[in-house]
Amino acid sequence: MNVIKRTTICIAALMLILTSCSKENGATKKIEKKGDSAFRVNVAAAVGRTVQRTVEATGTLAPWDEVTVGNELSGTVDKVFADLGDRVNDGGLLLRLDQKDAKANLAVSEAALETNIRSLERAKAVWQDAGANLKRYDNLFSEAVVSIKERDAVQTQYDVANAQLKQAEAQVNLSKAQLELAKKHLADTEIISPISGYVKKRFVSAGETLKDKSPLFILVKNDPLKFQGAVPESFAPEINVGQDIAVHIDAFPDDAFAGKIIRVSPSIDEKTRTFSIEAKVPNHSNMLKSGFFAKAVIKIKEEKGVPFVPETAVYSFAGINKVYLIVNGAAREHPVKTGSREQGWMEIVEGVKPGDVVATTGIDQLFEGTKVEIIK
Repeated sequence: MNVIKRTTICIAALMLILTSCSKENGATKKIEKKGDSAFRVNVAAAVGRTVQRTVEATGTLAPWDEVTVGNELSGTVDKVFADLGDRVNDGGLLLRLDQKDAKANLAVSEAALETNIRSLERAKAVWQDAGANLKRYDNLFSEAVVSIKERDAVQTQYDVANAQLKQAEAQVNLSKAQLELAKKHLADTEIISPISGYVKKRFVSAGETLKDKSPLFILVKNDPLKFQGAVPESFAPEINVGQDIAVHIDAFPDDAFAGKIIRVSPSIDEKTRTFSIEAKVPNHSNMLKSGFFAKAVIKIKEEKGVPFVPETAVYSFAGINKVYLIVNGAAREHPVKTGSREQGWMEIVEGVKPGDVVATTGIDQLFEGTKVEIIK
């Protein structure tokens, strides 16, 4: 029984080997037959094109300036002149505090200055008279007409007059300083815009009592805007101040907004492996708003003579790309590295040069050395 079983297994194995050999011989003959006949294909020549190399950066549009405006003095809000979204000019009035106390202090300071100026005039007159009297007594003393005691008494009068004059001058200077301070306090009741732009936020209302240094408004300048974005570290050698960019916003899908790089970070973010850039983006029409998410395309260099072939000439399988060059009536397999696509054409970064002829049809049936006939 065992002998019969073993014999049966051997016969089956032999039949399997013979069948396999038969298939291999048939496949070989098929390949040989296929190699003997020419395969008809369409072809195209690789063309050289000029390519603008770019880098894409993602980021945000930020205001050119953003200022939080506050008050120097405490007080009660008398009137508000600007609100959310309003355009304001540099030096324009935003808010006014109650001015009664400030105006009263100004009037008191002005009156005090007038009084002290008159006192100074009287002290100056006394000082001049004392000076003239001292000069006369000096002459009389030199002629031995008056005694030294009399001359010293006149000197004392002059010294007192001189001291009173200095004190009067000091009072006038103090009054002038107090007047300037009163003027400043009055001016500080009017909150002025430090930039030309728009009101982003308003924090107060009329009648509200404020402490000093309270935030009142946030103002932004939106023309121009700043694009603030991040670029992968691998492009660091190619990004420089002055390069042109095109900014794209989701809200305006058909528009590209021109800009220019104004700042490049000197360091790389270790977490994201990117570096920051800033670009100036004009916004004369005020279409753009600060805070928009944006993508920027940065022009880095222009390359000429970059080879392109029709997309149908590139065969891709398992992550490998190749083309078949047609050389002396035969197909030659060439691995390639591909790049960008442009209207049905594919850039070949490596493996093809302009002028090379490539097959564009039947590439899934070609192999190295296949004889081909070009369809005209």
